Amino acid sequence: MRLRYGVITGAWFVYGVLNAMLVYSRALLYEKPMPWWESVFYEVSFTMLWAVVTPAILRLAARFPMSIERWWKPLLVHMFGMLAAATVTKVAWDFSILPFFSPATVPTSFTEAARSVLRALDFGFLHYAIVLVGWHTLDYRERYEDGRLRASQLEARLATAQLQALKMQLHPHFLFNTLHSISELVHDDPPRAEKMIVRLSDFLRLTLDQVGRSEVSLADEIDFLGRYLEIEQMRFEDRLQVEWVIDDKALRAQVPNLILQPIVENALKHGIGRITSQGVLRIACTRQGEQLVMSVRDNGPGLKHQAAPADREGVGLRNTRSRLERHYGGNHLIVIQPAPAAGCEVMVTIPFRPMPDRRDL
Repeated sequence: MRLRYGVITGAWFVYGVLNAMLVYSRALLYEKPMPWWESVFYEVSFTMLWAVVTPAILRLAARFPMSIERWWKPLLVHMFGMLAAATVTKVAWDFSILPFFSPATVPTSFTEAARSVLRALDFGFLHYAIVLVGWHTLDYRERYEDGRLRASQLEARLATAQLQALKMQLHPHFLFNTLHSISELVHDDPPRAEKMIVRLSDFLRLTLDQVGRSEVSLADEIDFLGRYLEIEQMRFEDRLQVEWVIDDKALRAQVPNLILQPIVENALKHGIGRITSQGVLRIACTRQGEQLVMSVRDNGPGLKHQAAPADREGVGLRNTRSRLERHYGGNHLIVIQPAPAAGCEVMVTIPFRPMPDRRDL
């Protein structure tokens, strides 16, 4: 509040100095010169009285703002406010400042005081209007900035909620598949089913630790994926071989949480799961300049055995496309293409953003 009063006083002081310059110039023009200090004191003393009443005008403006829908009541209030402010400032100036300049012109009766006020009403209304317009301008600007801030916050919350919703869709998806595999082993191979349940418990514990994190380091994502593949290797027994090609320079990259798992799951289901020979899953992550390139390759039947490339995409992969779009907009690339030898490869390219150092947080 102190800063506000300081700004108000400074603004009226500048306005008074500008008026003093006009009065002094006009006096020279009409060959009625006056000392410059007198013109400054004459005008600034009057505008300082308006600085005193300005806080009251501002409170009145806040209480009765002008608007198109409801204009008549605020208009009446401000008309009386203008009259009151003009009267108070002129009477105060006539009896406190004017005696120093022209004692003979100081009003000595109510009639003379009323005439003095009437002669100054035009300037009083102008000064009141300046304050009123200034307040509405600043108020509109504040409300506009607040609206933009709230809109951006709502947009960010919406995007976060959408990402969380997409992420939550993945958990029951792969959990259902894993539980289905366990149910198949309960009667055929109970020890392996028990071991898979233990692995699933560890995996779910790690998943719960990451709830609420929209992005993680690539190192954490690889660790998470490794736990998932331990379960899948038990399901495929000896038919699944996993190859890791991970660039150490890429491990600190910031990636969407749980971004690789649905791609790997898709490769296992539509690729390796459809062949009877040895399945090879190759996961590669490299940094290429300002981009991070992640690829998942399988040696399954490949795209040529699919009715259409879209048949290759399950719930997880479609979900991944949506998450990448919300994270990066158009600044990402996801490609499904035939693998060099056999099978299919999914390649994801996103901006390389290093995870912040915890010491910097």
